[in-house]
Amino acid sequence: MNKQPISVLSCGIYRLELEKILPEIQAELGTDLHINYLPPALDVNENRLATAITEGLQAFEHKQSLLLYGRMCHTDMAGITKDTGALYPRTANCVEAFLSPEKKKEMDATGNVYYLTMSGLKLWREIYQQGHGWDAVDARINFGSFDKIVVLDCGLFEITDEELFDFFEFTQVPVEVMPISLDYFKGVVLDICRKLLAS
Repeated sequence: MNKQPISVLSCGIYRLELEKILPEIQAELGTDLHINYLPPALDVNENRLATAITEGLQAFEHKQSLLLYGRMCHTDMAGITKDTGALYPRTANCVEAFLSPEKKKEMDATGNVYYLTMSGLKLWREIYQQGHGWDAVDARINFGSFDKIVVLDCGLFEITDEELFDFFEFTQVPVEVMPISLDYFKGVVLDICRKLLAS
């Protein structure tokens, strides 16, 4: 690999999925990705998230980098990254990084759906209880308008009935599992990496 490595600052919600496809991405690009992860759920506090992103990007040796956050994870994502040379996905959030617009539109037609990645299910206590500070009452208020919760299963690990039931107990909303591939996510990451290498 002889191209300049690409620095990546990523939300921790992507860690398992990104590390799964990393060898393929590096082989296709012909370069290494050097990845630093920030804790998931930082987006519950915009000031804290902005500080973490700014400091994380400034720590990179190379000016241009990939910021793996959705554009809606902060209300001023463009402002935070303006002077950093960082590129980030056009997707609104982590769910849209895994689900194509066509597939999401198809799923949205089945009712009011709340989407959760596999990592989101694994980390739900950290995100909702610790990050948002929700108890069961808060969860039922915030999830109450949804017809169902769909977990995007990309096959990284087994999702047990117990894990699904625990989250159902917290939200009181039916939880379904939808198998997906990581191809769309891989395309999102590759697209930005190629733009960085071409610049």
